[in-house]
Amino acid sequence: MWREYFGFVAPALAVLNGLIAIVIALLSIRRSVLKLRLGVTALVFGIIAVGASYYAKHSTRIQTEQQQAERNTVREQLETYILEGRTLLGQIRDAQRELPSRPADEWAQRSELYLRDRLGERYVTRFRKDANDLYGDTSIAGPRMGYWRAVRNRVVNLELIAAELSEPPQPAPPAPAAPPSQ
Repeated sequence: MWREYFGFVAPALAVLNGLIAIVIALLSIRRSVLKLRLGVTALVFGIIAVGASYYAKHSTRIQTEQQQAERNTVREQLETYILEGRTLLGQIRDAQRELPSRPADEWAQRSELYLRDRLGERYVTRFRKDANDLYGDTSIAGPRMGYWRAVRNRVVNLELIAAELSEPPQPAPPAPAAPPSQ
């Protein structure tokens, strides 16, 4: 918690240094020892301000890197769940195989627990949400259609959530300057 205040230390010390500079300017020449002491104090405050500024920038960068690493870990796990869901969709689609109802239920439950633990309850709600008709249904036998839609909707929603956790776009490099016209 106290590390958050380092961002305010540098500006506060800069203001204090300004006040010390005013006091030094207002002192008479006969007070040279006091001026020297105040000057040294201002120098120490300046060094502390520069150090606090660098520390605040470093701390912010480390925190950003940790958050991005966490997002990458969550996204990778979601991609694993997406692959499992797609495998289940293939098994459901195949009428020759037994309906994987229990594995589908377990997959959905594991996915929900992970989303709840790592991202919060609102992502579980999004995970359960129906996908619109844009994603369509294939020719699935009647008894399998319920599981098909449930797994398909959840896979689509996991893909949307994983897309939100992708790395933020890097700023574009500046365009090269156009040659001067003659």
